[in-house]
Amino acid sequence: MSNDFFTLLTAVGKNKLAAASTGGAPLKLTHMAVGDGDNGGYYTPSEAQAALKHEVWRAPLNNLSTDAQNPNWIIAELVIPDEVGGFTIREVGVFDAAGALIAVGKFPESYKPVLADGANKQLYVRLIMEVSNAAAVTLQVDPSVVLATRATVDQRIAEELAKLDGKPSVRAATTAAIALAGLQTVDGVALQLGDRVLVKNQAAGADNGIYLAGAGSWARAADANISLEVTPGLFVAVEQGTVNGGAIWQLLDAGAPVVLGATALAFERVSGRTGVSAGSYNRVTVGPRGEVLGGSQLVAFDPAQTFPVQAYRRNVLINGGFDVWQRGVSQTTTGYGSADRWLMDLGSGLSGVTMAKMDASVADTEALGGATSFLRLALTKAPSSKVREYCQINQRVENLRRFSGKQLTLSFWARADKPCSILAYVEQWFSAPYVEALKNRALNSAAANLSSAWQRFSFTFTSPSLQGRAIGSQGDDCLSVFIGLSYSDALPELNAIATAQTGVFDIAQVQLEEGPVATQYERRSPGEELALCQRYFETGSAVARYVGVNDNMGWVTFHQTKRAKPAITFFNPFTSKAGEAQTYNASLWPNIASGPGLTVGCAYNYAPGDNWTDGFTWGNIAYVPPQADDAILQARWTADAEL
Repeated sequence: MSNDFFTLLTAVGKNKLAAASTGGAPLKLTHMAVGDGDNGGYYTPSEAQAALKHEVWRAPLNNLSTDAQNPNWIIAELVIPDEVGGFTIREVGVFDAAGALIAVGKFPESYKPVLADGANKQLYVRLIMEVSNAAAVTLQVDPSVVLATRATVDQRIAEELAKLDGKPSVRAATTAAIALAGLQTVDGVALQLGDRVLVKNQAAGADNGIYLAGAGSWARAADANISLEVTPGLFVAVEQGTVNGGAIWQLLDAGAPVVLGATALAFERVSGRTGVSAGSYNRVTVGPRGEVLGGSQLVAFDPAQTFPVQAYRRNVLINGGFDVWQRGVSQTTTGYGSADRWLMDLGSGLSGVTMAKMDASVADTEALGGATSFLRLALTKAPSSKVREYCQINQRVENLRRFSGKQLTLSFWARADKPCSILAYVEQWFSAPYVEALKNRALNSAAANLSSAWQRFSFTFTSPSLQGRAIGSQGDDCLSVFIGLSYSDALPELNAIATAQTGVFDIAQVQLEEGPVATQYERRSPGEELALCQRYFETGSAVARYVGVNDNMGWVTFHQTKRAKPAITFFNPFTSKAGEAQTYNASLWPNIASGPGLTVGCAYNYAPGDNWTDGFTWGNIAYVPPQADDAILQARWTADAEL
């Protein structure tokens, strides 16, 4: 008689399983029995059996499950308790709820003692049935009769732990694709037999996972060798390694349930060393999970500063504090005429408007946080209805490229002598004459409701992309910033916000900066602010030496390079002369804007024959009596390169 051990389905069991597979009621296995064989010896079980040869004990199943790696294997388990025994087991059978023998097996001879024998133990019996359709079997046991052996508990704990996302640590993790065989060095770690390794860089992503290093082919670790144990969110710590030591890696979601060996597995580092030394950095590179991957310290931090040095120089407007007034301290007509870089825009020649410099009082300075000046607009005549009249101030910021597609924030302080609304908005302008003003307003606008107290207003917008736009060749494309005080129906889309009005309006500390937040107003030194203004407009004195009757020579020296070739105007030092101002076309001198400090020769004409016998001064204009046939004159000039 053969002593080979096996399990087979009985004929009744096959028939019931076939019926369940074709739509009948599922086969419900409930009990297991053991016997001592045929007259106390082995026999060969057959399909025709309807019962064990000599059953000695029967009980409900302790566990019924499918094998994790062989889904058509059904495992039935029985625990024989301490108090049962005194027999030898040579056969085992599984029964359904109706008492029919479904499977029978030849079992290794095992004696089950009782305490009277001088020894005692629980006996764990397992029977494996191979079926064609495990889904046709109801895998359910009565929990009230289940007994758990230590081995069962240990195995179950191990199985459940293996399903958790948190895996035991690995000794090393790969940094490149490797051969999954042999003891080798991974990330600087010489592997030993049985070391756990995170493999994450294979060419075929399905080969990634957690492995055990071996002398031959590597096998997947027991806690990550079936699909149920490898799920998105799985994470594992790495113990050693030049690159990955101390890091934690996590399995990314593949978009569908993982099929181990078929699904490409991708791991991402969630923590660990990045190679960036501890410290404070002015600029950092941040990874997809917010981790710092790199840093550069351009300028050392000063603990006394609210911001590091490079956070300053953020206001792209010039003279936003209204401290520089080279042309004069007030104007009443449209165009440039007083506050540097600020143009007063009066539609259709609106009159009754004065723009003037105001010195900040102590109360103003404290309210504005240190301002020394502000701009005042006084309107005594409101725009008339049905006429293209409006009043606003405007600064044109050169170089549209720097703003393309960027988020910008405009902020300013304002007040009025009575409650009212004013408007702030920004436009892109492409090449003079600026034909885009009304057409490209793009609703980058916001209202400010003024009172008699200083208030700060701000709004954020995104500057449109320059894709598809033609940039001019003259350098006059600009971002145009407006603060509008009063409108008629000339700008109907703005009337709902700022309507025809009169009164006194004060504006201070206008700032335009990148980003979505209005930061504290940036103050530059007076000399730096003046130098920035002089790139667009500058005034000074020219010395002319009279030689003979009609010949003379004058010199103009710029302190700052101009934005473009400026229009130069000379002012006659004598009020009795006709044509007090003489304008010279800058194109006469091709190099007029080639650099700061450039000396340019130019002509200065006056009528000879006047009796200049006495020396005198005229404001800042000096006259020296002629020496023989010579005379030296000093005259004021302006150079205008405004946008």
